Amino acid sequence: MMASVGEASGSKLPFVTQDDREAEQCFLRDGMVFDLPVVKVQVIEAKCSASYTQILNYLRKAEKMLDIRFDCEPDSKITLTTANHRVGTPPPCIGGNTHLGTNDPISSCQRNLERIRIREAWELVRSAKRNSKKAILAIFDGGVDATHPDLVNQFWRDPTDGSIGYNSLHDNRDVTDHDGHGTLVAGVAGAETNNGIGIAGVADVQLMILKWEHDGGGTSTSLLKAFDFAVKMGAVASVHSYAFTHHEIFRKAFADAAATGHVIVASAGNDGKNLDKFPQYPCSYAQRIPSMLCVAGSTSTKAPGTIASWSNVGTAVEIAAPGVNVHSTARNGLYFTAWGTSLSAPQVGAVAAMLGSLGLEGQEITDAIIKSRTAGLSNKFNVPDVGELDALNAVRIALGLPTGTSTTSTPSSKNAR
Repeated sequence: MMASVGEASGSKLPFVTQDDREAEQCFLRDGMVFDLPVVKVQVIEAKCSASYTQILNYLRKAEKMLDIRFDCEPDSKITLTTANHRVGTPPPCIGGNTHLGTNDPISSCQRNLERIRIREAWELVRSAKRNSKKAILAIFDGGVDATHPDLVNQFWRDPTDGSIGYNSLHDNRDVTDHDGHGTLVAGVAGAETNNGIGIAGVADVQLMILKWEHDGGGTSTSLLKAFDFAVKMGAVASVHSYAFTHHEIFRKAFADAAATGHVIVASAGNDGKNLDKFPQYPCSYAQRIPSMLCVAGSTSTKAPGTIASWSNVGTAVEIAAPGVNVHSTARNGLYFTAWGTSLSAPQVGAVAAMLGSLGLEGQEITDAIIKSRTAGLSNKFNVPDVGELDALNAVRIALGLPTGTSTTSTPSSKNAR
């Protein structure tokens, strides 16, 4: 159970019922209440005789008598927004990519990187000669293949123990991927580039792995614990490819994380729905959290592009990235081709981290990405202003340089960015 609690004041609450006494005994036990200060949530693990209802009623009395305002929710299941149609990489993907300047064999087929103008962005970052360091990008998923040759050199390392992330399901540092989704997402964002094998990643970032789910699902508590860890340990941005039912405690937690300057990047989902009619969270929180980004999937392997028919879209979505035939890392040192917004979101997340390495943070990063996007892509719901990621223009904006004028758009006002 989770509670978001304010400051308490007033006199001691009289406990008049047996239910109250049982609830009070739960709070007095060691290890029952865990503080998550970044997201301003307390997790109550009720390993005692008191039920959720008893604890909730106890807190309701406290709210009235001690002038406390709180939100309280039971732990709940969360499911991943899965990528679809994973297949083996086709044989023609060999020889590197002269357009990208990469020697990674499969990069010859990575049209998504060409589309977002990543080579030009890389070159501009290098030429800027800023005293930048690799930014940390947190991957919220089911773990990673930590031995994959295209990822092994790309991980953030905890200075205290050398671990590459956090398993919030079991409160340990084992982030082994058992279903492949997390390895797929991590590779898109940050696979090692120009190492002569596999693919090229979008950006040279430090990948922090947050294993909060297993076999396609986790809990709200494991997600919030992971969130608190990532922001506390310095992640500039994070990628979220999953969906859950709205609870106000989640929105507040996401907003509190964003208020620290952390950029949240969520996938829009693969159901082909209008999110204005059928909201999906956390994506739809982007309407109320200005620095948050929700990413649709585009078909833009070549111009002209559109929003993919299977991608969710709505006014919460202001940016898209290629989500068709995207190549990435897979478990056991393999590579897959896949489609889905789970592949689109890490491209935006990686560019956000790249901008973080140049000294931007929070709203500055989001504004640069939104201002850099191409003109709005057509979509079946006629939602305006959903432009495609342009990494080059995002870096230009970050460096205070003029952007290209042929396809770029201006920010919409719907989120008051």
